[in-house]
Amino acid sequence: MRAWVKPIGTGLLAAVIVLGYGLLLWKGPWWFDSSHLRNKDLQPADGVVITGFRTTVVALGAGVIAGLGLYYTHRSHKHTEKLFEHTREKDREQAQLAREGQVTDRYVEAIKLLSSENMTVRIGGIFSLERIARDSEDDRPAVVELLTAHVRESTRDDPHSPKDTHVTADIQAALTVLGRRSVDLNDRRLDFYHCGLKNAKLHDGDFRGSMFYYSNLSGAGFAGARLDGAGLSFCKAEGAAFTDSTAREANFINAIYRNSWFLAADLTDCDFYGCDLSGSDFGRRYAEDGNPPFPPAILKNARFTRAKLNRTNLRGVDLSTVRGLEQDQLAEAITDKNTIPPKKWGGGEDEY
Repeated sequence: MRAWVKPIGTGLLAAVIVLGYGLLLWKGPWWFDSSHLRNKDLQPADGVVITGFRTTVVALGAGVIAGLGLYYTHRSHKHTEKLFEHTREKDREQAQLAREGQVTDRYVEAIKLLSSENMTVRIGGIFSLERIARDSEDDRPAVVELLTAHVRESTRDDPHSPKDTHVTADIQAALTVLGRRSVDLNDRRLDFYHCGLKNAKLHDGDFRGSMFYYSNLSGAGFAGARLDGAGLSFCKAEGAAFTDSTAREANFINAIYRNSWFLAADLTDCDFYGCDLSGSDFGRRYAEDGNPPFPPAILKNARFTRAKLNRTNLRGVDLSTVRGLEQDQLAEAITDKNTIPPKKWGGGEDEY
């Protein structure tokens, strides 16, 4: 019953408007000038007045109809636009669902590849995961955790014992992908606790804030890498190379970095508390040695409390701002006339 009310009301209103408009055309001149037209016989000039009035009314009616036509055309256009936008939105949602489904399928397939016993297949799975991380922001944290977990589980004898063997090709591929940071890690700290990364090639990689605690880094190459804020403490890392790396505020506490290279590395604010740096090279490499010249490491505000510096090369190194260094420690190191001693000896035991 209610569905009929609006159409009937609209029809009655339209009938009243049409009837009123007709009466206006017919009787309008007399309504608006009744005293003049009723009190005398109509003359030819009066016909001109009547015709002019009716012409005006017709023009006004045509204008109203045209305006209503434009109004309803505009409404119809807006309604059509809304329908098209709704359709486009549904198409976008369906396309997004399709893409998510494809990414999920690729992700599942990549995990299968990663679990293969074939080395080449595993490497393919690793690079497939990198592509997924690039394409899908929602999947990036899972990809990062999956790759770091693969590195951890493949380089340990048990949860607290890193392997003492060279990294395999698939582990190297995973480290390369993680170090490339081809995707934003959203400040996630890569977890490499207790990993056996012997002879791993991590040079030029971005490992800022990464945690390598208790790992075997012997022979690992970090040349040119970004290691700001990295955790490199309690590691066994003989012969590791940090040449030309940036490792501001990194920590090397109570670790073994014997015979390692730190030439031209930025080690500002680093902590070497209790670190064994025997035989390592921080010093300037002079051209007359038969080798290309290399600037010394930057050790501004670095801490060397209880560090072992037996035969450590500190030639040409500016030690003026280091903390915790004692004279007997420096006496065990290799220095020259260009080595700048600390402005203040000792200290640093109670820091941190």
